[in-house]
Amino acid sequence: MKLWIATLLMVMAGPLWAADWEVNHQGNSPAEVTTYVRDVADSPVKAFRGQVQVAASMTSVLAVITAVDTFPQWVFQSKDARRIAVQGQEKLYMQFNGIWPVSDRDVVLGNTLSQDDQGVITLHSVNLSGVADKRSGYVRIPKLDNRFVLKPVSDGQVQVTFETYVDPGGRVPAWLANLVSTRAPLETLEGLQAQLKKPRFTDVQRGDLPKLPGMDQLTL
Repeated sequence: MKLWIATLLMVMAGPLWAADWEVNHQGNSPAEVTTYVRDVADSPVKAFRGQVQVAASMTSVLAVITAVDTFPQWVFQSKDARRIAVQGQEKLYMQFNGIWPVSDRDVVLGNTLSQDDQGVITLHSVNLSGVADKRSGYVRIPKLDNRFVLKPVSDGQVQVTFETYVDPGGRVPAWLANLVSTRAPLETLEGLQAQLKKPRFTDVQRGDLPKLPGMDQLTL
């Protein structure tokens, strides 16, 4: 029983880097992206977070963040993204353009979808180790923990939070890694806003969403 309670408290508390955020770009309104950074214990790389309110349905926002083929159009430095089969299960493989002087990166991600009793939907992505061969010319990202959190705030409005900690691996100057921490949430959420204006995502129905694990359990 004590072990179960301790585990529950850890889950409720969330990741150690998810509190005490410092604003580094303040939007002028909820419809403009505000970004944050946070120091991570024993790491030179800061966690980053972005938040914005969009005039769209939960279904439309969920459609954008699960449309893997479009990631290179709006996810910061995304070079390629595709779903792959790993041991009979569908995972996400992504490649990222390096910023000079570092090499390109890649990662394999496992995704989970969940929804709480307030209707908040979370798409949580975590890197998987040892499940796919490394590729020539790419440095495999050893640690990535990413969340898209969708919160309905009013009729036709959704608050989107994008929160990430990444250890890029290899030799990356701390100044460059933290430059990414300031640019990634801003450019990614502004890109998401642009995607929501495209015809593909303006009138999305539930049946248009990919059949991902957990999707059938969501109330939309």
